[in-house]
Amino acid sequence: MRISAISLNGVNGYNIVPVVQTRSKRDSITLDNYRNISDLSLMPTYQIPFTSIQNSSKLRALFKYNLPCIYSGVPMIDPKQVSRLIKSGVFEKPSKESVEILSRYKDSYSGMEERIMGIISARSKVHPDMNLKQLLCEIEPVYRRDLRKKQSGVFRNLQTTFNELPQEYRHKFSLLMKETGKRLNERPVLIPFSSYEFKYKLAKIKDNIVNENDLKSKKVMNKLMKESKRLSNTTNPATIDKQIKVMGMLDWILKKSVLKNNTELKELIGTSKARLTNKEIIAPFSRKSFIYDLGRIIDDLPDKKMHEKIMQEAFKLPTSNEDFSAYMVKISGENSDKIASRILWPYLASVEHIFPKSEGGPDIMANFAGATTRENSIRKSIDFTEQMKLRPNTPYYCQKYVNKLIDLYHEGVFEKNRINPKYIEEFKDTIYKVSKGQIDLDISRYYETPITGS
Repeated sequence: MRISAISLNGVNGYNIVPVVQTRSKRDSITLDNYRNISDLSLMPTYQIPFTSIQNSSKLRALFKYNLPCIYSGVPMIDPKQVSRLIKSGVFEKPSKESVEILSRYKDSYSGMEERIMGIISARSKVHPDMNLKQLLCEIEPVYRRDLRKKQSGVFRNLQTTFNELPQEYRHKFSLLMKETGKRLNERPVLIPFSSYEFKYKLAKIKDNIVNENDLKSKKVMNKLMKESKRLSNTTNPATIDKQIKVMGMLDWILKKSVLKNNTELKELIGTSKARLTNKEIIAPFSRKSFIYDLGRIIDDLPDKKMHEKIMQEAFKLPTSNEDFSAYMVKISGENSDKIASRILWPYLASVEHIFPKSEGGPDIMANFAGATTRENSIRKSIDFTEQMKLRPNTPYYCQKYVNKLIDLYHEGVFEKNRINPKYIEEFKDTIYKVSKGQIDLDISRYYETPITGS
């Protein structure tokens, strides 16, 4: 099959806006673990990170005071404040209003988010009555053409390599590229139903809804989750009729509930019903899905060097983390609320376990610190000394963090929120321990006034 089967009309000769890539990050998929990737179900979510971590309420009370992240130093955004804004619907309003609100946090933005804010702000001056989605959709074709140009180069190289393989591999690759062409050009494709994928996505939607603290919505989600447990883990002639009935019941529960207009739930259940009845649906191209499917095609390829060559080429496909055109195409497909959430999400304040919880770190204030959701998710369970190698300025930002704590203490914020100021000393001690003595924070200003004074 020729790569030209994927329509990329208009790429050549089109004036592409120059793309400046951000600092390279470690790819979330490696040659060793690509087989573990399922499909669209593992795409990242951008929910507001309210945490149920025990004993963290005192630290979360400080998030509204723009604490700096201990790894990046950026002033963190209070997730409760963002949740209230999204719930109010302000980001669906004309961009003149939503851009003004997003601009309040301009000191936090960097990389992709800083650049997208620059574009949105400029376009809003031209079209103040358009919402965020309308602004981005107007210019999205420019970035889509640029992205397709980069993707087509990788696809051509893969085709050339597959031409060297036996017919069975060439045929499977041809089928994959045929489906890829449909996805790229937004044409219907046939996707088998996955119970695991459905339950994963439903659980993610539940997390978002539960965070909004609406009791009726929570009850509906609990009903949906309970009913979804009746879905068998495999789909075959013996299970499909029951799965269709369960999906019908899920649809009925949704339509009779306060969440009947929830776009995510309607889309998830609607597309799942279509997939169960072998109907084609519009599904966007997913880099992760493509790499996973490609890996399955060559899983039994005897030539390991050729196997590695193919996968290394596939990993050259642009990601939305590193390529601005890919980021623009991805974010433009969301509604205005989601666009705003994506911009704000990396900088939302979250509770970081200094000693990782997975390594036995306790849920106590002495082990808590503030980190952005992006930095928190990147670190995961990495040893703190290893994290310092990834973020060399951590000592400086930890000092900046504790300086802010001391300022808040002297301003009476600790007393107002009934926070024990001993946390400042505990934070210093914990950082000293996890850094193996490399970071010895200066908290001398903490002792300048009585602990009970403000």
